[in-house]
Amino acid sequence: MRKRFLGLAVAASLAISLFGIGTASAADATLNVVHGIPGVDVNVCLNGSEAIPGFMYGDVEADVALPEGSYDVKIVASADECSGVAILEANGVELMGGKNYTAVAYVDEGGTPTLGLFKNGTKPVARGTAKMVVRHTAAAPAVDVWVNGGLVFTDLMNGETRKAVVPKGVYAGWVSLPGDYAPVIGPAVVEVKKGFTYQIYAIGDATNGYDFAFVATKVGAK
Repeated sequence: MRKRFLGLAVAASLAISLFGIGTASAADATLNVVHGIPGVDVNVCLNGSEAIPGFMYGDVEADVALPEGSYDVKIVASADECSGVAILEANGVELMGGKNYTAVAYVDEGGTPTLGLFKNGTKPVARGTAKMVVRHTAAAPAVDVWVNGGLVFTDLMNGETRKAVVPKGVYAGWVSLPGDYAPVIGPAVVEVKKGFTYQIYAIGDATNGYDFAFVATKVGAK
C-alpha cells in the first residue's frame, strides 16, 4: 500500500484547497480516497475534471480539503479521459463542511466494482489511546478480525464498519474466515499513536490477492 502525495489538477474552484494554496477552513470537507479494486489503474474525476491521475491499486490519497458542496464522481481507466466510459460513478455526492469522509473504490462479495463513501468520526479520544476503525471492502465473505492474537470482531460483513478504542502501541492484525485462526489477509503490523483514528480497509480479491490500506487522522485527546 502506498500513500500518494497530492498531484491533482481540477477545476479552478477546487484548486486552492487541493494544492494547499491558502488555508483550509471550517467550511471545507476533508476527503480521503482509497483504490481497492485490483488489476486496474484509474483516473479519478470530480465534476468532469481529472482529480487523481494514474491511481493504482492500494494507493491512498489523504486529507484533501474540498469546499462544501455536491460532487459528481467518475472513475475511468487510466488510459481514458474523464469523458470516457466509467468504471464507477456517483452523481450528487454531498460533502458537508467540517466533516471527514473516505471514498473507497472496491469490489463487493460478489466481485462487483462498488464506490463506497464513509463518514469518519473526528471526536478526540481519551488520553493515551487511539481509535481503530476496521472496514471490510474486499471481495470476500464475512471475516473475523484478530489483533495481537486475540479475536476482536466476528462475522464482519462486506461493506461493514467496526470500531474499537485501544491504548497506543504496536499491533499485529489479520483477518480469518469465521471460526478460523489462520490469516487470509495479513498479518500487518501498525504502530498506533495516541490521539489518532486509524481506518483499516481490507481490499482485494481471491484472484489477485488481498491487502490492507490505511488512513490515519489526527483527532487529539479529551
